[in-house]
Amino acid sequence: MRITDLNSGREIGANCMLVEFGDYKMVVDAGMHPKHIGKQSLPQLRLIKGSVDTIILTHCHLDHLGSMPILVREHPKARVLTSSSNTLFARRLLSNSINVMTRQKEETGNAELPMYTPSDVERLDHALTAVPINNPRRVGRGADEVELTFHLAGHVAGAFGFSAVHQGKRVFFTGDVHFTAQRTVGGAEFPRTPVDVLVMECTRGATTTVPDMSRSTEETRLLRAINRILDGGGSVLIPAFAFGRMQEMLLFLDEAADRGQLADAPIFCSGLGLDLCDYLSDASKKTKQLKFDRRVLEDLGVIALRKEYSQPGKRMRQAGIYLVSSGMLVEKTPAWRVAANILDDPKSAVFFVGYCDPATPGGELIGTPKGGTFEFKGLDYTATIRSEVERFHLSGHADREELIQFARDLAPKDIVLTHGDPPARAWMKEALAKALPGTRVHDPEPGKPIEL
Repeated sequence: MRITDLNSGREIGANCMLVEFGDYKMVVDAGMHPKHIGKQSLPQLRLIKGSVDTIILTHCHLDHLGSMPILVREHPKARVLTSSSNTLFARRLLSNSINVMTRQKEETGNAELPMYTPSDVERLDHALTAVPINNPRRVGRGADEVELTFHLAGHVAGAFGFSAVHQGKRVFFTGDVHFTAQRTVGGAEFPRTPVDVLVMECTRGATTTVPDMSRSTEETRLLRAINRILDGGGSVLIPAFAFGRMQEMLLFLDEAADRGQLADAPIFCSGLGLDLCDYLSDASKKTKQLKFDRRVLEDLGVIALRKEYSQPGKRMRQAGIYLVSSGMLVEKTPAWRVAANILDDPKSAVFFVGYCDPATPGGELIGTPKGGTFEFKGLDYTATIRSEVERFHLSGHADREELIQFARDLAPKDIVLTHGDPPARAWMKEALAKALPGTRVHDPEPGKPIEL
C-alpha cells in the first residue's frame, strides 16, 4: 500500500490523498485551498500517474470538494463514491464556487479563473454514486480487490470516515471527524476494532483542551454573551461556514428562543447559507444522516441580508444578530463586510464559533488585541478594534485527546497524519509516539509517497 498526500502543504487547504492498493488507484477528496486563487489553490493532481479507478468524497466542505470537477474531468472513468446526503449538496456548493471564481477573475484579472465550468460540475454530478452507510462494498478485482465500508463521521451533514480492507490488511480513514453529537448530526459512529493503518485528521492538535469545558458550557457562555451585547444596544456578528455551521447556529438560537432565553432582536443571514437550509432540510427528509427543518427560519423570523451595508466604520443600520459567512472572515464575504461596521463599535461583538485558520483574516482578528487595528484592503479602510472579539469552542472537529484515545482503541501499526497545520501535526506526532510507542507515526511530506 502506498499513500501520497497531494495537498500543496502540511496544512488545511486543498485536501487530497492518493491511495494505491497494488495497481488499484483511489483518490480521497479533492479540495481547493481557501487562501489561494487559481492554480495555486489546487492539489498536486499532476502527480497522479495513470488512471484513477475510484474517487471518494468524504464530505462537501470546499477544502475537500472544491477541485473535484477537475479531478473527474481528468479521470472520466472513475466512479465517485460518497454518502447519499453528499449527492444532494455537491452540485449546489460547486455552482456557488464557480460564481466566486468568476467574481475573483473580474477583480484580479486572473485568466486561470474559473477553474471549471457548469458542464464540469454536471459531469461530476452524474459520476456521484451513493453508498449506504455501514454496508461493505467491494471495488477492484483479484489481488487488487478492496472492501470499503463507510461510517458516519459526525463532522457535518453527509460526512463519513471509511475502512478499506486489502489482502487482509485493514486501513481506516477518519476524514474530518467529531465524536460528540451536534444538532444537525449525531456523533461519529466509528468502529473501535484494531486496524493496521490509521489515516487521521489532526485539525485541533494545537488547541489545548480547557478542563471542565464542554460543548454545553461553551453554548451557555455564548448565549450569555449574545444577550449581554444585545441588551446593551449592540450587534453581534457570528461568522459561520454557510454549509453546516450556519444551520447548527440557527437551531441553537431557535432552542434558546423557545426557552425564552434569547434577547429579542432581528436575526440576519447571508444568501448561500439560507439557500443551503433548503438542501439540508431536503436531505433530512430523504436520508437518516442528519436532522434539519427549514421552518426554523420562519420560527426565528430570519431576514436575508442584502448588499446594503453601512459605510465602513459606521454602525449597522439595525442592531441585531448577523449570522453570516464566511466562518474565517475571508475577504469580501458578508462576514468580512459586516465586520467593517462592527469592529469600531464598543457596544458590539464578533463571536467566532468554529475553526479559524491563523493565517485567515478571522485568525488575524482573533490574534489582534483590543485597541489594535484591522485592515479592510478592499474597502480602503482600517478599523480600530473597540468591539469584543471572542472565540467559542464549538468546532466540528474532534478534540486532540479524543483523537489520541481513538488511536489507542484501534492500536494501528502505522498512523498517517493529515488535515492539520504544522503546530497541530507536531503536537499529535509527539503525543501519539508517547501513547503508542510501538506505532510508527508519519507526517507525510506533500507529494512524497509513503510505503506501508
